[in-house]
Amino acid sequence: MKIRIEPAARAYLAGHDNAVTLRGSRRHGCCGGTAFVPVAEPGPPADLSGYRTVDANGITVHLEMEMTAGPAPLVIGLDGLWRWRRLRVDGTAIRM
Repeated sequence: MKIRIEPAARAYLAGHDNAVTLRGSRRHGCCGGTAFVPVAEPGPPADLSGYRTVDANGITVHLEMEMTAGPAPLVIGLDGLWRWRRLRVDGTAIRM
């Protein structure tokens, strides 16, 4: 799995042990549907079991074991302003 980290996200993660956790988060729709949305959280997970570790040019990425992606790379970026920033994950064919 290829992972690309945008420069702003890389700078943000430098203050979080140069680590990021990618996991699936179950989201429920208004009509009863369910989808798994990839979520990026700064730092390592509390429990490393259930995660595999990948190095992305100096950033340690902890991927939930069930997460797979298509041929295009996953891109981790940063959205927001000042203190209200959050990581985002973009990619094609992310599956859980």
